[in-house]
Amino acid sequence: MRFLLLVGSFWINVAFSQSATVKGVLPTKFSGKPVQLTLMNYETRKDRKVQEVLTDAKGTFQFTIPLKEPLIYTISVADSSLVQVLAKPGDAINLQFKKDEIVCSGSQDTQYLIDYERNRRIVFNKYLKRTYDSSAVAVKSGDKARIEYWNVEHEKASENYKAELATWVEQPFFINSLAAVHHSMRWHSDNDIKLMDQMVASLQKKYPHAELTRQLVSKVTTTKRIALGAIAPDFITKDTASHTVALKNYRGKYTLVDFWASWCGPCRQESPTLVRLYSKYKEKGFAILSVSIDTDKARWENAIKKDGYTWENVSELDGYSGSTAALYTVTAIPNSFLLDKDGKIIAKNLRGKNLEAKLIALMGQ
Repeated sequence: MRFLLLVGSFWINVAFSQSATVKGVLPTKFSGKPVQLTLMNYETRKDRKVQEVLTDAKGTFQFTIPLKEPLIYTISVADSSLVQVLAKPGDAINLQFKKDEIVCSGSQDTQYLIDYERNRRIVFNKYLKRTYDSSAVAVKSGDKARIEYWNVEHEKASENYKAELATWVEQPFFINSLAAVHHSMRWHSDNDIKLMDQMVASLQKKYPHAELTRQLVSKVTTTKRIALGAIAPDFITKDTASHTVALKNYRGKYTLVDFWASWCGPCRQESPTLVRLYSKYKEKGFAILSVSIDTDKARWENAIKKDGYTWENVSELDGYSGSTAALYTVTAIPNSFLLDKDGKIIAKNLRGKNLEAKLIALMGQ
């Protein structure tokens, strides 16, 4: 019996002491610079730097990562992300950084991530780059009508962007890989719920105890909780004067729960529209509750004052890691939820003329 226990203990120790190696050669412009390895946490957005190494004169680097299960990491130089890797215990991952692409050997899942990101950049340029650039020009012009127009165009482009990304994820080789968690935790839309359910079913069979699987299951549960037609989850947080504000107190009004931040360009571009619509409809039962994901109180308060927000503004000053952002699965901004008088979610991410049209339909001219 003692022998069996010792053997069992030996194998447990082996299982928990496995590691993965990640190595590569960076372009010469990075030679001698520190390379960071950061563990990604899609759920809390509190990514954690776990290692840092210097490249040699040829740009070579290597990480040895103790692992108990598959995890996704970001490799970056000078805080600029270069590539994501999905490392499993026992992997020997080799990255080749070529002029226009990155090629991986030793980890098919990492190559899936690389291919996905290459496709994501193509889709971004196809749909979103034009709206970002045009919005910036509109803001410089100061033309409110142009700003509103491009804000609406940006939302349409964003939905097209997510929809085309989802077609990549639907491919059998990708949806059955933990690499697909990278997409579904960041760029999903309500239309992806069926796709995410398929992914959960697959990964719970293949990786039932993996942290990435658990994060995805949590994400899907949250996504369903804030789907159109659901009652918006209540939250209690504090305003700029540290007074407690509860969402439930907004029952009886059409309420826009608007997630934003002082540093978010598209959010700030929408400010004149929100100010105008609030002034026009507040006496008819329209309210706005702005939820900031700022971390700097002074910047947050200055933005409120500069943009003329006269409604309640709340923040946990904890970025995307705040409990309210997590409750509403907010991983990108601007992000908004329009609630009816009973607190039901009736629309999402309406901006500019689209928001105005919805308010006219609800409350008249």
